[in-house]
Amino acid sequence: MSFTAVRHTLFTVHMWIGLVLGILLAALGLSGSLLVYDDTISDWISPPPHATTAGQPLPLSMIAGIARDSAAEQGLAVGTMQIVVPLKPSDAVVVRFNGISRMGTEPAPSGPQGDRGGRQRARGFQMYIDPVSGEVLGNRPFVQPGLLTFAHQLHGNFLMGREGRRFVGWLGVAMCLLGASGLVLWWPKRGQWKYAFKVRRSATGLRFHRELHAATGIWIFLVFMAVSVSGVVIAWPQTLGMNTAGPREMPMVEPQQGKMLGATEAVIAATKAVPDLKLRSVTIPRRPEQPIMVNYLSNGAINAMLVIDPYSGKVLAKRDNSERFLAWMRPVHDGSLGAVWSFLVFLSGLVPSLFVVTGVIMWWKKRQRRVPMTAMTEDITEGEVVA
Repeated sequence: MSFTAVRHTLFTVHMWIGLVLGILLAALGLSGSLLVYDDTISDWISPPPHATTAGQPLPLSMIAGIARDSAAEQGLAVGTMQIVVPLKPSDAVVVRFNGISRMGTEPAPSGPQGDRGGRQRARGFQMYIDPVSGEVLGNRPFVQPGLLTFAHQLHGNFLMGREGRRFVGWLGVAMCLLGASGLVLWWPKRGQWKYAFKVRRSATGLRFHRELHAATGIWIFLVFMAVSVSGVVIAWPQTLGMNTAGPREMPMVEPQQGKMLGATEAVIAATKAVPDLKLRSVTIPRRPEQPIMVNYLSNGAINAMLVIDPYSGKVLAKRDNSERFLAWMRPVHDGSLGAVWSFLVFLSGLVPSLFVVTGVIMWWKKRQRRVPMTAMTEDITEGEVVA
């Protein structure tokens, strides 16, 4: 098979994937761009309260007690508690109850991990507490506003629940195919390289859309492919060997007589195991047979976790994948590797919409002129695409 025939085949695949799945891919990309800055947008829509007291922070166990007492006074049901430590002195301690996630509160599973009969968990909420004075600054029913919760559900499972993750994974595969085939179709012939990275001022009509499509694609290619590949890994973690052990896979403990460890004691036990521990949160379970989970940052970006026996303080398990390549897929995908990478990931989520618009326009113009679409691969190589 000649290279021209290969290009024609790739062009057909590239065109039909874009035409058939374009709207879905654009929605996936736009929601992803929004989520790069979800915390910033959330704080802008509904600014969180800030701590105002200077001094030595209270022990986390005391913060947990204050949160429980305040929840009881407000008649709020308390289950699992997660204490998120502040990153800045002006930030409040955030105490989350009942398993809030960015995708909203979901029904608890039946069995030992959920309420008997599969009843829904108590509605999740989070509380803000001044880390120095212990003053309760306020609480909210949801982690993020409805718009961002919708964006998380759209981007994570396309509003299809758990089964939707596989669908999103296939959309990621489609994006990878578009990127790879697009690179081959973009590759210029000898003497044409000076036109391959820009849109010429003289370009109009079909040529303008073709050059805009190609130039945008090549400039964002590496970021686009990194985000697409990492998205497939996140959608199919077990298939691709990414360790995503969750609460259902946590080791259980034998309930014992006596007082359970508090958050402060759990952090002390965790620090003995990881001396340079950069604490992010502590999760106190709602059931006596469940362990305490201490989350921390490993190598500055990867969320790692220690599983602590709530009675003895023994470290039952350690989940730190910071040295594994696949573990870096999530920070690569969500843009949490610094401000520059965040912006590039944000742009990569916008370009599928541009590709859809320019691709449809090129397809439509070719149909109007009754020119076979495969002829475009020859026209663009020689720079002969005209209005």
